Amino acid sequence: MGIDHTSAKRNPKQALARLSAHVSPWRAIAAVVLLTGLFVFLAVLLLSRGESARLVETPANGDDPAVGVHAGDLARDFDALDLNDERLRLSELRGSPVIVNFWATWCTSCLSEMPALEEQRLAHQQDGLQILAVNVGESSGDARSFIDELLLDEFFVALDPDLTVADAYGVRGLPHSVFIDGAGVIQAEYRGTLDDETMQAYVTATIEGVRGEEPEERLRLVTTVPRAHIVEVSVNDTDPGLAVFASRRFRCGDDYCGEVLRDQALGIEGVLSDELDSEALIPSLALTFDSGVIDAGALVDSIAALLRAHPDPLYTRELEVSFPQS
Repeated sequence: MGIDHTSAKRNPKQALARLSAHVSPWRAIAAVVLLTGLFVFLAVLLLSRGESARLVETPANGDDPAVGVHAGDLARDFDALDLNDERLRLSELRGSPVIVNFWATWCTSCLSEMPALEEQRLAHQQDGLQILAVNVGESSGDARSFIDELLLDEFFVALDPDLTVADAYGVRGLPHSVFIDGAGVIQAEYRGTLDDETMQAYVTATIEGVRGEEPEERLRLVTTVPRAHIVEVSVNDTDPGLAVFASRRFRCGDDYCGEVLRDQALGIEGVLSDELDSEALIPSLALTFDSGVIDAGALVDSIAALLRAHPDPLYTRELEVSFPQS
């Protein structure tokens, strides 16, 4: 039987208390020591990725729509570095209609679409229309060269080097645009290159704060976003052992949830207890295990097999298992 989980983030003391309840006292002491090391390891890992975009708590707008990433939702908030190495937060643009456009310099259809977005911004300056261009998976230098070349210096640019925001918004291909009204509510979303008619209709809906209609079916140019399928493993095989699997594959979103992996991991013989954090910047699954029943190598192989057996629509490349130095 596993531990009762919620989607809320947990602090280390709560995690330790839950795990301790499922093991004997002497094992609980060992687990405390091991998990303390785990939290230090993850903290160092996150600090080393300080340039990453971050998902942050979404402030309410008074109407209490659900927070999400689809039409009708209050747009999930995030902050990220801009081209001046300052942090930019989506919710700071509330009060203005905003088009969030996910793009990359290697996306040829983005090259043709972004000037059209600039035309819309210029045409609707009196309405306060803003463009937030989220660069996916590239450096600030690459992004700056692209923006400068196209003379898009009035765009807000956010850098998403490790696809934190792109993953949260379910961006599978580029370009991908999200139309957000002045109250922060998503009125439309579109995958692929926008034709002029659809773009104009969605801009109008965004400015007026009304739901954009579903577009007609037509050919869309979409460039697939490559995503690596990586799991980083940290193992201590004392008794009880502790194995920590850190991977975006333990996320929980609209189209996929890592809870199924946690549930099946608890069925592996020798696994004693678990701790899943699917809401972290780098989601992780921590397992305590009886090293007299299953050794660390066999446990890693078992989790790798579970990951392969439950494909994630975002992470389709061959699984890579790494053991980073702590």
